[in-house]
Amino acid sequence: MIMKSCYITKTFRSGAMIMISTLRLLGIFLLSCCLALSGYAAEKSVRAGEIKNNIVAEGACAIVSMSAEQCQLTALQRARAAAIEQAAGVAVTSATLVTNLTVAADFIKTYSRGFVVREKATWLPLGQYQKDSSVAPIPEYRVRITADVYVPKKTRTSVALKAKLNNSIFRSGEKVAFTFQSARRAGFAVFNIMADDRVAIIYPNAHETGNILEPGRAMTFPAKDAKIELEVQTLPGHKRDAEAYLIVVWESGADIKIMELFPEVVPMSVPDFFARLMEIADRIEDTILPYEVVAQ
Repeated sequence: MIMKSCYITKTFRSGAMIMISTLRLLGIFLLSCCLALSGYAAEKSVRAGEIKNNIVAEGACAIVSMSAEQCQLTALQRARAAAIEQAAGVAVTSATLVTNLTVAADFIKTYSRGFVVREKATWLPLGQYQKDSSVAPIPEYRVRITADVYVPKKTRTSVALKAKLNNSIFRSGEKVAFTFQSARRAGFAVFNIMADDRVAIIYPNAHETGNILEPGRAMTFPAKDAKIELEVQTLPGHKRDAEAYLIVVWESGADIKIMELFPEVVPMSVPDFFARLMEIADRIEDTILPYEVVAQ
């Protein structure tokens, strides 16, 4: 529910001098507001990292043990990983062609090395993949993206985040939990990178906001008395899906208001999500925990 309050006041005065004085005061007020907002914007836009524009990269995926829709997404994830490789100078995998979701999970992990904040995808003509002449060729999806990639430059001391899931492969309906801890007192947030190529904030939320890690103390999430549960499901018609949790932490003294950056519960696209996360990327530490979901 969204509640809005609106106060409308109308004042009518006569006299040229009063009108001039009012206009002057209004002008001073608007100028002050503009200066304050410009200062705020400048403060928000100060980033130590660099945006590398118009990076061109390609990815491909053959339809092996996955649906055509999954294959298209995996090809796109491979292309994103290749763009991040170029921008950040990291190596993901030598394979350009993907034939299974296990490798696709590695592509998701690269999202923390560089942030694809804008992308334009061009789908290339359908290709063919043939392991050797003894087997028939299978369709291969190929995509080329032009992307802007933000490469963070950390400006804060590491909080030494450690995290692990309770499993790496889940059956539909099973509950996910993970433990994590830090060496310093830190704030944290949890996001879900989902199989439909969207990202949603899981914690904090409107019901629970106690997002503080105490140093050296392992925390289980969700806690036994938590108001939320993390239950995984494959997408309709899918036998297997690859997803991930992204855990973001920052020093507790840092001026980071995570729920102002991500106030919506509604999931957003990968580029839209990272365009927002980019604003605090240089002051955070993060880890990605990939997993697979298998239909019952």
